Amino acid sequence: MSSPEDGFDEAYTGTPPWDIGRPQSAVRSVFESQSFEGPFLDIGCGTGENALYLADRGYSVLGVDASSRAIEKARAKSKAHDGAEHVRFEVQDALSLDDLNEQFGTALDCGLFHVFDDEDRRSYVASLSTAVAPNGHVVVLCFSDREPGDWGPRRISEHELRAAFADGWMVETIEPTQFEVNADQEGISPSNDDSVEAWLAVVRRSDE
Repeated sequence: MSSPEDGFDEAYTGTPPWDIGRPQSAVRSVFESQSFEGPFLDIGCGTGENALYLADRGYSVLGVDASSRAIEKARAKSKAHDGAEHVRFEVQDALSLDDLNEQFGTALDCGLFHVFDDEDRRSYVASLSTAVAPNGHVVVLCFSDREPGDWGPRRISEHELRAAFADGWMVETIEPTQFEVNADQEGISPSNDDSVEAWLAVVRRSDE
C-alpha cells in the first residue's frame, strides 16, 4: 500500500500552497499554551518550519516526510538555524512509522491527516500507535468540513476525528481554528484571504 504522500514530491519543485515559510500559528499557539513531553515527531514535516520552531524551544525533534525534496529543503534550512542541534530530518512513510524503531512523547501532524482515504487513515492511526509512547500525545491540525467549496483536500468532520482515535486513544480537545496557506497558489480558493477552516485536535494514547 502506498501513502498519498508519495505523490507530493513533485509539489516541492516549487512552493506548495501549504508551505508558508513559517510555523503555523495554530501550532505555535498550542505549544505555547500547553505542556507536552518530548522527544517530538513531526510527521509530514515538509520543509521543516514547525520542526525548527519546536527545536528553537529546546525540544529534541525528528521531522519525517515521504518527499525527499521536502527533506532536502528542511535539512538545508536547519544548517543555518539556531536550533539545528535539536532537530534531524529523515525520509519516511507515515504509514510505516514502526520502521523508525523509536517512540516519542508527542507527535505533530500538521496538514497530513486530511490526505488519507478511509483505509489509509486506519493504517495511519495504527502506525502512530507504534511511534507514540503510552500516555503520549498527537497534535493534529487538519482541514475542516466548515470550509466551503470542494477545492483542495478532503474536509474532515469532528466526528471523523473522534472516530479515527476511538480505539486505544483519548481525544482531549478538538477546537476550530485556521490553517494558513499561500492563497495565490494554483488550486487554492480559501474562504479567507490566506487561511482555511481547520480543526486542532489534541489526542492522548491510552496507557498500556
